[in-house]
Amino acid sequence: MNERLLAVGEYFGQSGILEALRSLGFEIEAVSSEYEALRLIGEHEIDLLLLDRAEYAGSSLPKLLKALLREQADRPFPIIVFEHPYDEQAVIAGLEAGANDVVPRTVSAEELLARIRNLLRIFRIEHERSLKKVTVGDLIIDPATRTVSRSEKDIELTVKEFDLLLYLARHVNEVCTREDILKEVWDYDFNMGTNVVDVYIRHLRTKMDKGFRKKMIQSVRGVGYIIKEGE
Repeated sequence: MNERLLAVGEYFGQSGILEALRSLGFEIEAVSSEYEALRLIGEHEIDLLLLDRAEYAGSSLPKLLKALLREQADRPFPIIVFEHPYDEQAVIAGLEAGANDVVPRTVSAEELLARIRNLLRIFRIEHERSLKKVTVGDLIIDPATRTVSRSEKDIELTVKEFDLLLYLARHVNEVCTREDILKEVWDYDFNMGTNVVDVYIRHLRTKMDKGFRKKMIQSVRGVGYIIKEGE
């Protein structure tokens, strides 16, 4: 199995859950604070995070989960939040904050194992899918190697230029609004009046369209941008 799990919170050291998971072949890292968790994720890849929410009741759960995920941005991992007390509002709050599952502290090891295996399977399939090449006409984007070519001509892009192009290409024939691009590519929760999207689109066009008759990225006035296939 060898999946690496990170448990955040002192509760896990007292519950016996980690021992049960270790006996099933999981590698477990246990830390007591979010700061230790951020450091560990920055140094080692993890496959799933267990977080005891009761110990961070005074913290902003969405900000905490986003900060943890950001440390391993190139390989997202599922998050299971343990709640105490456990009720409908706690589940709703956890899911809306970005958790993939919310369970009570009283969850059995057997049920937790089933939930962990389900999330690992879903994320493994999604990760494999995310590495597949994206082809739009004569444009080929390889997320695995982060390379781009058009009509077999290699195109050098910066990290953000690549992320922006990949996002547009994965939404081929769909209008991508500036707000959606800011959220998905720059991780902004709202439009702060920045023109960063338009600036990067100009950079991309300079690199993508030079020497080609067809313009790859088209503007949708007042809305955003689109890559159209077959035009």
